[in-house]
Amino acid sequence: PRPAPGFFDHKGKNISCENVKVHYAEGMGLVAQLTENIYMDGFGVCLRGKNDPRYFTTQADATHFSGCKGEIISKNGLYEGMMDDAINIHGTYLKITQKLDDHTVIAKYMHEQSYGFDWGNTHDTVQFIQSKTMELWDAKNTIASIKPILVNNNDPIKEFKIEFTKALDPAVDPSKQDIGIENLTWTPSVVFTGNTIRNNRARGALFSTPNPTLVANTLFDHTSACAILLCADSNAWYATASCRDITIRDNKFVNALTSIYQFTSAIISIYPEIPDLTNQKKYFHSGIRIQNNQFDTFDQPILYAKSVDGLVFTGNKIQPNKEYPAFHSNKKRFLFERVIGVNFSDNKVDGKAIEPLEK
Repeated sequence: PRPAPGFFDHKGKNISCENVKVHYAEGMGLVAQLTENIYMDGFGVCLRGKNDPRYFTTQADATHFSGCKGEIISKNGLYEGMMDDAINIHGTYLKITQKLDDHTVIAKYMHEQSYGFDWGNTHDTVQFIQSKTMELWDAKNTIASIKPILVNNNDPIKEFKIEFTKALDPAVDPSKQDIGIENLTWTPSVVFTGNTIRNNRARGALFSTPNPTLVANTLFDHTSACAILLCADSNAWYATASCRDITIRDNKFVNALTSIYQFTSAIISIYPEIPDLTNQKKYFHSGIRIQNNQFDTFDQPILYAKSVDGLVFTGNKIQPNKEYPAFHSNKKRFLFERVIGVNFSDNKVDGKAIEPLEK
């Protein structure tokens, strides 16, 4: 349940919003779920102008996309004054609560803000994840049937009985460990270009999809937490999924991190929630390219990355300033935990070349 949005789309297809502005919403500006192909050009969650007496536009995210597929294209937009993120794109893990036989499970929505709508369809492709280490089983499966479990017909959907076409790996056993299910069919590709995000509480942009994602030519101006977050969590928010092909290039970041919230370890924070990182053997994110960006910052942290195989950070420029006193507890510009396959080159601070992992 995400009440009182400016726009709400459920099970839509080929949605186009051109030069639409939301000046205030009690909830989010635009919410879309189980929607295929969304095109936004000039969409704005913004004040009416310099003389608008309001300080805030929406009380939560400007735009939020849950369980969508096809393309999400957002360009030439203005997002300001929100009480949360400019854009948040993710799916939802169901938690397996029972394994009825080697083809059938009971699984449910876990977070109080995520339930209430269909999670998948017959023929959808799914994947399973070990919640504590956030390690995926390589084998994928297909939904043969999925039925909501309702005590009363008017109850919101929270739980499903799901049958799969292939037998489950014996290790997929909820009596031995916490296990989530990810719907791979309902994951979008993303183009987020030419936008401005400014003067908002919380983060700038969240992207959680395995499909190609481009973030380019965008101004992140005084996002009070991190500017970009690549997350995922099968333990609290239950938001999928791993990023496997994302390019962040030719953007400008101006004085992010004036506040500390969850996942705000750096201006760009690659922060999957992994309770048992010590015992993780695989890597969660991959194929991340951060190139030719400008970071204007009063503090140290630029990039934090956790559990990544394949990270490019090249051609970026960092320009320190003194707009605010430095205060962040992370004193490293680049802080990596379980990261391999790093290409770090041609980066500069105040016009001077820097080495990887500079303190």
